[in-house]
Amino acid sequence: MSQTTAVAVAPVVIAAGGLGTRVGGWSPYLPKELRPVRGRPGLAHIVDEAGAMGAVRAVVVHHRYYTPLVPWTRQVLAPGALARYQVLARQPVAGPRPADRLRVDFIPQQGRYADITSVLEGAEHLRAEDVYVVFADNVDVTHTALPLLAAAVTPGVPAVLASPFDVDAAGTYGVIVCDGRGPVQRMLGLVEKPGRSEACRLLAEHGADSLRLLQGRMRITQNLLNDLGVAEAGSASEPKLSLELAAYAHAHPVDVVTTTQPMTDLGLDSSDL
Repeated sequence: MSQTTAVAVAPVVIAAGGLGTRVGGWSPYLPKELRPVRGRPGLAHIVDEAGAMGAVRAVVVHHRYYTPLVPWTRQVLAPGALARYQVLARQPVAGPRPADRLRVDFIPQQGRYADITSVLEGAEHLRAEDVYVVFADNVDVTHTALPLLAAAVTPGVPAVLASPFDVDAAGTYGVIVCDGRGPVQRMLGLVEKPGRSEACRLLAEHGADSLRLLQGRMRITQNLLNDLGVAEAGSASEPKLSLELAAYAHAHPVDVVTTTQPMTDLGLDSSDL
């Protein structure tokens, strides 16, 4: 069995525990992960992406406010659901898709909202040592982001997906300081959503080749899960996953995998998706 195949079947935690307050005009009526992108709900794209990676299990950790929508969402994302709709609508029936092999569970997030809480509860539900994490408001319409991450990771080493540095966009992302060259680098540190002056300083100090913008995909290993559990239990406020990841990288290797594929942010208040 190849290394890529071995890591690609790790299950996927889809973190959807928020209320979409950035788009509060419509998120009380529809969770942002169901917002259409290129004619399909964002969550459907994520499920297809997980299937394309080779995963056979995934769990959506959602906010309890949206629980009444879960039975319908589970039904329409079930294996073969699209083909059943196409038969009813007298449309050409598409062939089997990789996502048809994927079992998707839904669990409500318990306690306070935090990215770390979503990850820990999802991993516990899956009973998995290693998991891939996808943030539900971060959509790749090509369904290639997770397969790229799976193909590049080193066994036993956490990894994150990142895009090339853009000083104008840095203020809305975590900026990763990297070591090495090429498509896979090592994380040295991370600055969460720096202001313009701080982003320019990072660029001057490290150069664009050593900076990346954190995207909403990562692979989390058992050791990192243990560290996140300690951080979550010891924090009086909502712990930030990105900052805990950076702290972990000070003592342990964390791979940074670069993609040039644009991602769609479902939390943007724009109708042009």
